[in-house]
Amino acid sequence: MNHRPWRWAMASVKGTSHARAGAPCQDACSCTLLNTQRGDPVLVAVASDGAGSAGRSQVGSRLICDRLLDEVTRLLSCGGGVEDFTREYAEAWLSRFQSEVRLRAEAEGLSARDYACTLLAAIVAPDLAVLMQLGDGVIVVSSSTGFGWAFWPERGEYANTTFFATDPDARDHLQYDLCTWPIEELAILTDGLQHLALVYQTHEVHLPFVEPMLAPVREGLQGHNATLSASLAAYLASPLVNDRTDDDKTLILATRRMLESTHARSVSSDRLAEV
Repeated sequence: MNHRPWRWAMASVKGTSHARAGAPCQDACSCTLLNTQRGDPVLVAVASDGAGSAGRSQVGSRLICDRLLDEVTRLLSCGGGVEDFTREYAEAWLSRFQSEVRLRAEAEGLSARDYACTLLAAIVAPDLAVLMQLGDGVIVVSSSTGFGWAFWPERGEYANTTFFATDPDARDHLQYDLCTWPIEELAILTDGLQHLALVYQTHEVHLPFVEPMLAPVREGLQGHNATLSASLAAYLASPLVNDRTDDDKTLILATRRMLESTHARSVSSDRLAEV
C-alpha cells in the first residue's frame, strides 16, 4: 500500500472585478486528511466557485465544501471506504445538499439559484480515488505516467456559463470517476485559473504552470503547509496573475511524491486509468 505522507497548500482569493465592486470572494475550498477504520489515510480536497450572478453564492460554495467533508467523515467513521462513495452515493449526497439549500433559501425568501456554485472534489485513498466535478474548473492529477486532467471543464449553452450544484438537473451534469490506480499529486483549480492550467488547442495540461506550483509543496513538511498557503494566496493576488484574470481564484496543491521520483510529462487523455 502507498502510505507516503500527503503535503498540501491551498488558497481562495478575491478577483479584481469583485474587489472593484466591493463584492465578497465567492470561491471556497477545503483540504484535509482523514483515516479509514483500518488506518488508511484518505485525502479529501474540494473547491467550489460561486456563480457571479448569484447573491448568496459565497454561502453555497462554502456550504458544498463543508458538506462533502462532513459526508466523507461520516462514511469513514461508519467503517466505509472510498470505494463506497459510488456514483449513486454521490448523487444521493448531492440531493441532500440541494434539499438543505432549498430550506435555507426558503427561510431567507430567496431561491436555490441564489446559492449557485460548482463542485470540484478528490477523495484519495492509497490506491484508489473518487474524482467528481460539476461545472467548470479543472482537476489535474498525476500518477507514474504523468499529468492529466480528470474532466474537461463543462460549459453551458452560452459563453461564460456553466452548470451548478443547485440546478434541478445537476445530477445529469455530475462527472464522476472511480480511479483504481494511485494518484501521487493533484491540483484543483476553479475557472479563474483554468485557462492558465490547460492548453485548449491540444487538450493538455500546461506543465509550465502546474509543475512550478507543485515543486515547493513537495519540499514541505507533512500535512497542511500554512506558510506556503499564505504565499500561494499572495501569488494569486499579485499583478502577475491578476493581469491575466479578474475572476476569483482557488488553487489546491497536494502531493505525496518523493522528491527523487518527481518528473513531468503531460498527457492529453481525460483519464489516466491505463497505467
